Amino acid sequence: MNTGIEIRELSTLEEFQRCVDIQKEVWGFDDPYDIVPLPLLMVSQRMGGVVLGAFRENRMTGFVYSLPGTHHGRSGQWSHMLAVVPEFRNSDIGYHLKMAQYRVSQQLGAEFVEWTFDPLESRNAYFNLNKLGCIAREYEINIYGETSSPLHGGMPTDRLIAQWEIPPSGKTIAQWTSLPEPPALVTASRIWKKELRAIETVRLDSDGVFLFIEIPVDNQKLRAESKDASLQWRLKTRDVFVHYLANGYIVDSFLRWQNSRSFYVLRRG
Repeated sequence: MNTGIEIRELSTLEEFQRCVDIQKEVWGFDDPYDIVPLPLLMVSQRMGGVVLGAFRENRMTGFVYSLPGTHHGRSGQWSHMLAVVPEFRNSDIGYHLKMAQYRVSQQLGAEFVEWTFDPLESRNAYFNLNKLGCIAREYEINIYGETSSPLHGGMPTDRLIAQWEIPPSGKTIAQWTSLPEPPALVTASRIWKKELRAIETVRLDSDGVFLFIEIPVDNQKLRAESKDASLQWRLKTRDVFVHYLANGYIVDSFLRWQNSRSFYVLRRG
C-alpha cells in the first residue's frame, strides 16, 4: 500500500481495546451489550477468526472483525464489524481492510465472506455490490433488534446479507443508459421536500430478467428530516426484497443515476 496505512493482525491487549474504543466512537453505543468486548475479539482470532487493524504512524484508524463458521454446508467467515474513525473516512481504508480480510479468509480455507448491511444506505450498497463485487440472496428483518446507536435511530435493523465468494465470482456490472421505468422498476416514489423522495407504492407482479428497487440517495439526511418517511422506505422496500428474493431473484448490483437517484438491480437467478 502507498497510502501510509499498514494493515496487520492484532496481537496486544491494547490493540484489542482500541477496537472497543473505535466501536464507541463510530457507532456511539451507550449500551455495553451492543459492543464486541475485548475477550471475544482476542479469542475469535485465536480460534480462526480474522481481526485486522489499519494503522497510521502506529495509531489504529480502523479495524475489521469476522468469525469462522459454516452456512448451508460451506465454510466461511462472518464479518461482524468494519469501522473507520470519522477523520479517515473516504480514504479507502475500509476497502483495504476488506481486501486484507478476503486474503486472510482465503488462506484460512474459507469459501466465502458474508456480512450484513443496511439496504437503505446507498453508499454501503455501492461499495459492497459494485466495488467489492458481492451479491445478496438473503434479507433479514430486524436482525439486531433496536440498538443504542444513534446511527440506527431506533429503526428496525433490516439487513441484506452481502455474499463475497472465494474465489471471486467475476460478475460483470451491467451499464444502464436510461432511467428505470415500470414494470422493471418495482417501486414508485415522488419528490417530497428539499429534493428528498418519499416512497408511495410497490409492485409484486413483475417478472423481468432485471428489476429495480429504488432507495433514498441519502437516508441519513431523509431520516433527519422525517423519521416516518424513512420508516416507510424501510417497510415498503422490505416487502419487495422479501418477495422477489423468495421468487428466485438475487441482488446483483447498484445503480447511481446522475447522483440524484439510487436503485438496486435484481437479476433473475
